[in-house]
Parts: sequence; C-alpha cells; structure tokens
Amino acid sequence: MNSVSFYVNAWFAQGVSCDNLKQYEEAIEAYRQALRLQPEYADAWYNLGITYGNLKKYSLAILAYEEAVRIEPEKASAWFNLGVAYYFQDKREKVREIYQTLRKLDLAMADEYSNAVFTEFKINPGSHYSPPPDI
Repeated sequence: MNSVSFYVNAWFAQGVSCDNLKQYEEAIEAYRQALRLQPEYADAWYNLGITYGNLKKYSLAILAYEEAVRIEPEKASAWFNLGVAYYFQDKREKVREIYQTLRKLDLAMADEYSNAVFTEFKINPGSHYSPPPDI
C-alpha cells in the first residue's frame, strides 16, 4: 500500500469512527480529507452523504450521493439513500426515478425503498453504511 492509500484509508476510518460517535462535523472533515487525496472514492462520498443526512442537510447529502453513484453506478445503497434525501426535499419525481433504478440493481432493496417512501417512511439511511477498510 502506498502512502496516499494509507492516508486515504486512515481519514476514511476516522470519518466512520466520528460518525459512530455522532461527531458529525469531525466526520465530514475526515471524509473531505480522504476525498482531497482520492476524489473518486465512492464510499467516502457515500458516507459523507449519510453524515449530511444525519445533520438533516439533505441538499448536501444529495450532492454527495450523486458523486457516489456517478463513480459507482451499480452501488444500490447509494441510490437508495439518494432517494431518501430526495424524499426529504419533497422531490417526488426524483423519488420515483430512483425506485426504477433500484428495481434494475437490487429488487429486494427496491422493495424496501418502496415500502418506506411510498407508504410510511420508516427507514434509517445509515443502515446501509460503508464500513472502514482494513488498514
């Protein structure tokens, strides 16, 4: 592992730790540090979106999830959480579009999403968290 990868993984792991401790501002800074070193790190964008969601900063969460799915378009959990953020922004058409995307990627997750956003919202976006890498 080269030194850049080591620092990226260390910053990412710190972000996860801070998130787990509900130290969201510190988690955001750690994920941003990881992304400064590796801008195409989908899991860092994804977890950054979760953190913004925990702070109810849904516009910023949407931007982070959009980066995650741009980098990793098959990452169903990122699409799921992007739809959740759109739900909280009352962007119903986007919520429906994401459902269609999820149906193509992961039918079980699409069903969970549908049950949550189209009936009674009962999910926690953080339940689809990316764990830290082994360092």
